[in-house]
Amino acid sequence: MKKIFMTLAVLFCCAVTTAVLTACGSKGNTAAENREEAPALVINLDSIVIEPYMAFGSSLADVEKYMNETHADWEVANPDTLDFLETVVGQLWSRYYTKDKMKIGFHFSDADATNLTIVSHDYYFPMSLKPVMAALECLGFENMGELKYEDFNADLTYMYLSADGEYEIQLCSWTKDGGSWAISFQPTDKKDFNYLVNK
Repeated sequence: MKKIFMTLAVLFCCAVTTAVLTACGSKGNTAAENREEAPALVINLDSIVIEPYMAFGSSLADVEKYMNETHADWEVANPDTLDFLETVVGQLWSRYYTKDKMKIGFHFSDADATNLTIVSHDYYFPMSLKPVMAALECLGFENMGELKYEDFNADLTYMYLSADGEYEIQLCSWTKDGGSWAISFQPTDKKDFNYLVNK
């Protein structure tokens, strides 16, 4: 009887997760939805709902189309050029959009912005990471532990993997500057496993 109950509980959890992961599929014809390989992900934190653009490999033109269709009231922070970042795991060229105390970054692996590799959502106000962590785990992401990069100034960074291991989420917090936090989404980068320090 216990085995049957456990099996039913697992099946129910999978059904709920599938419903949540596909929930944004009916919101219109966006660039993200036109790419069949782009998963739909919704992280509902009550006052904040995060629906990241997950069409990795997209171009800047795809991103601009998506933002115009879904975030028309957001402002382009760097309209004239892409910001260049030298990171531990490679070089990135980035376009940023801002609204209030929030910022979305689209990070490309090439200067021509034809290959989107990371999408980040930054929040410039304090919030506990616990509800975010609980939401990720509810969606089937596994906490792999804490990441430590030498050139990254976050006070705390956690790495999460999707159930199939295809996607990576990094969840960061800066407590010393008043409590900013960020969450980023990308295809799994195996190099990041080298920077895990504990679980």
